[in-house]
Amino acid sequence: MRRVVLEETLTFLSAPLRVLKLPKHAERQDAGPMTTTNLFVELVVIGVGAAGWVAMTIGGLVGVEGVDPRWLESYPVLVALLAVVYVLGIISDRIADVVFASLFTASLRKRHFVDKADFQRARRAVLQQLPVVAEAQHYGRTRLRICRGWAINSALMAASFNWLMVRQFGSSPWLREAVIAGSALFLTLSVASWWAWRGLCATEYAKTREYAEHLAVDSHPPA
Repeated sequence: MRRVVLEETLTFLSAPLRVLKLPKHAERQDAGPMTTTNLFVELVVIGVGAAGWVAMTIGGLVGVEGVDPRWLESYPVLVALLAVVYVLGIISDRIADVVFASLFTASLRKRHFVDKADFQRARRAVLQQLPVVAEAQHYGRTRLRICRGWAINSALMAASFNWLMVRQFGSSPWLREAVIAGSALFLTLSVASWWAWRGLCATEYAKTREYAEHLAVDSHPPA
């Protein structure tokens, strides 16, 4: 029974993605084989990190005394929590997209492409003419977005963890050690996620350029 209800809940939560209309024909062509389920899972994975720093921020504000973890055993609560995580995943993914596009993406892209439009033309050609490569690229972009989201979320988790510790356990003798350990953990995860994103992003640009050049040679063979 619970499995049936869970499947119905996932269908309901992912319904907006199925009716989402992309504004440009080129974007529809680039959508590729990404399924609604894949996108839903991706956003939930990102949203878990966002839920972590949101929960610690709220805990620092209102306190953690009296919190009973047994409320998580309630199925309706789990469904509601899944919905919240999903929404947080959407929001944090958009935030990470804006931040990374402003700070990092252009410097990586310009090594292989003149501008964003040049990259989009090359990528569109690859997705249309090389379906096997397109599937691999879409999988790579899923990993890229997850790493990007966790780079942002982990940094925010470091800040919210310190906030929680100082606000709720400020007089504890182990506060200093806890703050140092927590900060080191979350900041290391943030840097590692950024490093992984950077590697994946650089690989995508390089491979897209390589495939696009092969397609150009095949379509215009030497005389």
